Amino acid sequence: MNHPRLLRLANISMIVFLILCCGALSIAYLQEEKVSLGMTVFMHITLVISAALFKLAYVVRLIAQDKMGQPLV
Repeated sequence: MNHPRLLRLANISMIVFLILCCGALSIAYLQEEKVSLGMTVFMHITLVISAALFKLAYVVRLIAQDKMGQPLV
């Protein structure tokens, strides 16, 4: 896989997982009285998984930047 494409995919993945994490956070903690217990539990699990996938996407982004010779930020 070419590195610019990998970098773009990692950036898009980070945005998607950040949005998913924020959505799960708002449902799990801010609107918990409006949703069922099952949905609250599901949102807590989604929060953990989306945060882990965000971190994985960031590591992939760092790898792509390193392979392209860009500074790691």
